[in-house]
Amino acid sequence: MDAGAWVGAGEEGESPVETRRGSAIRAALSWEASTESLLVSVRGDSVEEVHRGVIVVADAGGRLLGGVGDPRTPVLMRSAAKPFQALAIVASGAADALRLSDAELAVICASHAGEEEHVRVVATLLERLGLSSEDLVCGTHPPFARSVREELQRSGTEPSPLQNNCSGKHAGMLGLALFLEAPLTGYEDPSHPVQREIARTVARLLGGEDPRALFHGVDGCGVPVLRMSAVQCATLFARLVEGAEPSLRRVRDAMVAHPALVGGEGRFDTRCMRLLPGDLVSKAGAAGAQGFGLAAGVGRLGPVGCFIKLADGSSEAIPLLVGSVLRAWGEPGAGDELAGKDATTLRSLAGVQVGRRVIMTREAELRRREARHADWMMAVTQRPPTAGESARGIVVDVAGDRDRAVMRFLREEWPAADEEILGRRYDWRAESVDLVAREGRKVVGVLRGHFTGGVATINELLVHHDYRRRGIGGRLVEVMEEHALGLGCHKMSLRTPGGSRAEDFYRGLGYSREYLLPLHHYGHDYVGMSKLLN
Repeated sequence: MDAGAWVGAGEEGESPVETRRGSAIRAALSWEASTESLLVSVRGDSVEEVHRGVIVVADAGGRLLGGVGDPRTPVLMRSAAKPFQALAIVASGAADALRLSDAELAVICASHAGEEEHVRVVATLLERLGLSSEDLVCGTHPPFARSVREELQRSGTEPSPLQNNCSGKHAGMLGLALFLEAPLTGYEDPSHPVQREIARTVARLLGGEDPRALFHGVDGCGVPVLRMSAVQCATLFARLVEGAEPSLRRVRDAMVAHPALVGGEGRFDTRCMRLLPGDLVSKAGAAGAQGFGLAAGVGRLGPVGCFIKLADGSSEAIPLLVGSVLRAWGEPGAGDELAGKDATTLRSLAGVQVGRRVIMTREAELRRREARHADWMMAVTQRPPTAGESARGIVVDVAGDRDRAVMRFLREEWPAADEEILGRRYDWRAESVDLVAREGRKVVGVLRGHFTGGVATINELLVHHDYRRRGIGGRLVEVMEEHALGLGCHKMSLRTPGGSRAEDFYRGLGYSREYLLPLHHYGHDYVGMSKLLN
């Protein structure tokens, strides 16, 4: 049994609303467990913000090359998918049939600022197609460009759909509908031929994904959202910057030739592509999504793609994180310039330094030069070998409790495995302990644990039901911590049911969550908790 298993978990008779809420909480905790802390804002000595998320770097073959967090975390690409939605227009032959210019293709890939040039290119494209802004279903919003917003306010003019940051994408989708001889209305529906063509194109690029599995939800502009794993997103951007096929090269070349049309003055994607002309292709998405591809260069055997997803949906940390990836992959100057001078400093309105931003990721994580594990390097588009293929001729049986051959194997192989995985050899001598609380001769509480590798682990903690809430459990943990300090341990560790009274108990003793184990023992969510010792 795990520590704290004495606490009852869950309530019977939950309503459907409570059940749905519980499912949402479980899904959120599971997703959060796939992320890691990427950037922290500290004001004075207090942590004010923690930006959690995933960063994945992959090559055009789908191999994981570095990153932080679970690379298989499912993410919504939002507008970061626009280059690949545009790919369907090129790969289908519609771009040639409609005589799309590079500028028009760039604005189809854009989340533009609604500047005059953006509006002109979209309007010209629609006019040539025999359409108008009334055919767009993207809706309206105040343009991103401040000068345009202020001019609309001065003139008392309402924003136009042409100034919507997605108007180029929607114009391109209407063009694809014309080419496919499909209805112009309803092109935003997942079952419409336009959206089916996009899903088929992206599925093919991913190496044979089921197109029906790619759409999840509706974007802010009304079209289906593409969802896939973070490593698949990174792979798409590696293939885009590589120009893995003629259609991708055309999309890439249009974007890098017209960076101002993809974003606008001061917009992040435009800044990225101007910083490394021809070597960097970038596309942001809403809710903290960012993808980019970096061409082959100094220290890179080939092009790499990167995808970043922030759990809090913020874009504030993106420049710093992209800059850190660029530094790790051989572009230190570009990384520093992109992040901006003094980017890690928090200042008051008077310019006084009041805090700092700390990047939690390390270069060694963002770039694993000598990754040795087959599962880490496995291409996401390749099928892993089955047990029969990889272990032919190997017999697996059950060993005895103290099989000498097994003990010799473990004694000989673990040091080499530690050196490979952890960088050095360790002495993993383990020591167990049973602590007993008694009243007279009566056992009223037991803590069982062990000490291994500088970590003391509480395996079980149980207090007699008639003796709870008397501080016995706290005293047992306190004695365990004293033993741990005496043995040179630096950390306490345990598992307990998440959201339970047991978790609250450990929080009161200074323990905090480290990870989540969803649907663990008997289907309950468990959490790992820890406490650093002085």
